Amino acid sequence: MQKEETLNYYLRKVKEIDIYIQENLDKDLNVRTLAEKSNISFFHFHRIVKAVLNEPLGNYINKIRLDSAIKLIRTTNKSLIEIAENVGYNDLSAFSKAFIKAFGIAPTIFRNDETILLNTHIDYSLNENNKIETNIKPKIITISDKRVCCIQVIGEYGNEETYKAWDELEVYAKKNKLFGWRPELFAVYYDDPDVVDIDNCRADLCISTKKVFKTEGRIESKTITGGKYAVFRYKGPYEYLWNLYDTIYKEWILSTNLKIRDLPSIEKYLNYSHNTKPADLLTEIYLPIE
Repeated sequence: MQKEETLNYYLRKVKEIDIYIQENLDKDLNVRTLAEKSNISFFHFHRIVKAVLNEPLGNYINKIRLDSAIKLIRTTNKSLIEIAENVGYNDLSAFSKAFIKAFGIAPTIFRNDETILLNTHIDYSLNENNKIETNIKPKIITISDKRVCCIQVIGEYGNEETYKAWDELEVYAKKNKLFGWRPELFAVYYDDPDVVDIDNCRADLCISTKKVFKTEGRIESKTITGGKYAVFRYKGPYEYLWNLYDTIYKEWILSTNLKIRDLPSIEKYLNYSHNTKPADLLTEIYLPIE
């Protein structure tokens, strides 16, 4: 009984802190201040909060700030500078840097394109011991058909040939001015390495474009089928991506009422670049659902 009372006490305290954070985003939300507000020992406060929230306090505060910024951008006419100050950033530069790191696009781009859907939630991530941590809350979205410029690669997913093909596709897209002001990078995976020989696995590497272009060599024009998708967000190195599918099927698909459509899975790379640290790479996995 005493153990349950202790648990309920800390759950209540963290809930109080959560409310305080959301009502005071424009203030300095440092650990000592929050510990004093909660009446929990400063020396143990951070670990207790992390145990309840299942993530470090700093990460949680940043997520709440960015979630609030998304709502303000979409529902108010406030300037980005005002929004940055309202959610606790000292200047627009710091806000923009945090926004780009979280979503792969600048807040100005998000404001100017109402079709963009953003979410700070991370369904899968790697902890400091390179173990997958899960907190599954996928977005359910509906997208339109997307015309893409693509290269098909055959072989082990993520091998050296894949990166060479991405570079080739980027060179072609730049040469033919296919990049818009918000380029989207996708990969469409047609085969399961557990079923098809790894050397025969097919994938299309794609850049979305609304422009008409001439196909040449192995550059093709295709369409990614729109419709309803469950979108899972992953932060971490690409080398762990394929293993996540087993987790998604085991922990989410088998426990949901939604059915999978007869279409391949898609990955969207939010901040792919040779300069992005592997731990900071953001990927969305799109599973087609009815």
